[in-house]
Amino acid sequence: MVGASFVALVSLSAVSVSAAAAATADELVAYGMSLVEFDDVRMSESEADFDGSEELWDEALLFEYKLATSYTEDKAITSLGYQPYMICNYAPDKTGIQRAQMVNEAFQNTSGVDVSHFFFEGISELNNAERSCGVIRTFNDTIPKVYASNPDAETWMKTNPIHPSMKMVDSTVTTIQARMDGDTQLGMISIDQNENGYIQRSTLEFSNVLCPGVRSFNGTQMVSGKEISQAAQDFVVEDGGKTVRDASYYYDKVNNGGNNDYTERMKLWSDAVSFVVNLTDPVDGRNPCLDIVVGKIFTFEVSPFIGQGGTGVLEVYSSVSEEEGYAIAEAFNMTKDDVDQCIWYTLYAIALNPMVCSVEPKARPQTLCPDLTSDLSQCPPPSPAPSQPSSGRVVKVSLMNKVVVSMAIAVFSFRILN
Repeated sequence: MVGASFVALVSLSAVSVSAAAAATADELVAYGMSLVEFDDVRMSESEADFDGSEELWDEALLFEYKLATSYTEDKAITSLGYQPYMICNYAPDKTGIQRAQMVNEAFQNTSGVDVSHFFFEGISELNNAERSCGVIRTFNDTIPKVYASNPDAETWMKTNPIHPSMKMVDSTVTTIQARMDGDTQLGMISIDQNENGYIQRSTLEFSNVLCPGVRSFNGTQMVSGKEISQAAQDFVVEDGGKTVRDASYYYDKVNNGGNNDYTERMKLWSDAVSFVVNLTDPVDGRNPCLDIVVGKIFTFEVSPFIGQGGTGVLEVYSSVSEEEGYAIAEAFNMTKDDVDQCIWYTLYAIALNPMVCSVEPKARPQTLCPDLTSDLSQCPPPSPAPSQPSSGRVVKVSLMNKVVVSMAIAVFSFRILN
């Protein structure tokens, strides 16, 4: 459990990693890149989340190390003991291939570390004269063990646990907030009517790149896309949101930090986590965000892997139109603001998942009936009329359309309840 105050954690003079390899807090921080250094590797939400504070950045690094070593017996595919790290080799006068080989050798030559403890797919993030960087996923205390067994590694290798803000591409929050506010440009919103009378529109999708080793788990076990997508959804809803809460540095900092030394963005994420956890009914355990929005409205799906002609990313998107989604939630006494908080929570939970290494909001094409409902079997293609809006023109929802949507929601909600 991570719920103990992080202040108490940092107040210890050393962070115990294992009997075989221990590192002080200062050493763990020294192994990592600064916030400024990381920003040069990947444009992410880190600068906004940490507001440029290197002190908070170092605290988060220590929290993630502690998290990874708190799940030593948990070897499930979504175990928080398997954490992704950004690893950079600064060795001078080396090619990217040579630097990648140095990293592999350091891990392979470390006592107590076997092939199931680390997954490295080479240099994929940055490769220049100064450094070469990629993503590695390791189990438990592997990183400190490698430094302990390879003292020279401190001179050329830097490693950071990849926490949620590092996974979200730059402007993720701005884009989603704009969509919630109805900003058609920043929110990537478009509604066009095609020549057959159907509505073509863009819906919000979270496109998530999976970490090394997720598909070939433990080096041998091939995991299907269906298993991965189900595990990802299960992680979001697990224990009524408490798994996400207890693994969140932001929640811990805001609620257990003992002071107000946190950023506005950290509070955004913490508040979303608190909101969803508190939605859980203490008697029957029901939670409209997790049961309905995440469990019924959102679809979690891994696209075909690269070898099968796809991208292999985890796609999370609404299975119904946005109008239907908000209406379904309203049937379960959720306001639009409640749904928006649920969306923030879901985004954060996905980014917290140790299987995920990158999160990006995208516009996903969606075909709807003329009344903006999503069940195309209920609306045969209408005959096009000359007066219909041409492609590119925004189609407004009439009062009659809203009535039809509401009727469709009533039927859909009945199916969910039963």
